Amino acid sequence: MIPLDRYPKELTLKDGDLVTFRPMTPEDVDPLWEFFRQIPPVDKMYFREDIDRRDEVERWARTLDYDTVLPVLAFSGGRVVGDATLHRNKTGWKQRVGTIRILIASDFRHRGLGTAMIRELRHLGEKASLHYLLAEVIEEQQAAIRAFEKLGFERTAVYRNYVNDQRGRLHNLVVLHYAMSLSEEEEFY
Repeated sequence: MIPLDRYPKELTLKDGDLVTFRPMTPEDVDPLWEFFRQIPPVDKMYFREDIDRRDEVERWARTLDYDTVLPVLAFSGGRVVGDATLHRNKTGWKQRVGTIRILIASDFRHRGLGTAMIRELRHLGEKASLHYLLAEVIEEQQAAIRAFEKLGFERTAVYRNYVNDQRGRLHNLVVLHYAMSLSEEEEFY
């Protein structure tokens, strides 16, 4: 279990705007739904789930399990402006690997919020004793790739024509990973 006593956490962006991070709660359906409704259609083409369906957001809220998926929301003035999730397996051979996903509101991009949310998930991964973090990004999303690389993630693979968007067009998938700091005991396990 990751300790969540650090929330809510306030952060000042590089342009001076204040945002607040905290884990998603069941009461966040309306602001999260509104956030997804504002995402440009071009960005929605790459989503794993259909975020145009409110019932999907409601399902997430009903089934929150922070040990499996920990969604951290960024708020500005009561509005969700960022959504970052840390996905983990509780058992099995990938239980020490976390996958992270991040989505930032269009008007909050290029202001340091994405970088701050990646840092936040990296911290949570450390608290969860993960060994690696993975991020999967469509190759056209160069700003996201640069943000991950800026924070120490390395490209480990590019899968050509591996994923399709909602229109059926194929895209390359870039896989980035971040090796967490391990204790000497863990290194030799």
